[in-house]
Amino acid sequence: MLNIRNERELDYQIVEDITRKAFYNVYVPGCMEHYLVHIMREHEDFIPELDFVIELDGQIVGNIMYTKAKLTDEGGTEKEIVTFGPVSVLPEHQRKGYGKILIEYSLKCAAELGYEAVVIIGSPANYVSSGFQCCRKYNVCVEKDKYPAAMLGKGT
Repeated sequence: MLNIRNERELDYQIVEDITRKAFYNVYVPGCMEHYLVHIMREHEDFIPELDFVIELDGQIVGNIMYTKAKLTDEGGTEKEIVTFGPVSVLPEHQRKGYGKILIEYSLKCAAELGYEAVVIIGSPANYVSSGFQCCRKYNVCVEKDKYPAAMLGKGT
């Protein structure tokens, strides 16, 4: 049985442990994503309403967290959007759809909160099935018209 709910303070260590296990030795030796999760909760841009855990038979197996972000056009007009990450799922439960379920559920909640778009940095292979596309399609770039392949966007 699956259940998605907001993370509680009692869950913090469990979520940090899941994140460490999910990312350990994946991109670099060791990992730092669990520390990012630890410090994100106190950041002014953290959105607690979009901090979710997914439980399988009462056990937390994954988590997703969001922060506020903004896009600025050439004229200096800013638009508030969101970004998420890390999305963490215990290694033994990866590639079973739990991350995708968390993403889709949380995007629906972000839309209900009034956020119209999300921009992330991540492996396209992990996110295109949830409708993310290269930000070049939306003409969203980083400084000096650079379009990193890992910068992905989607409307909520």
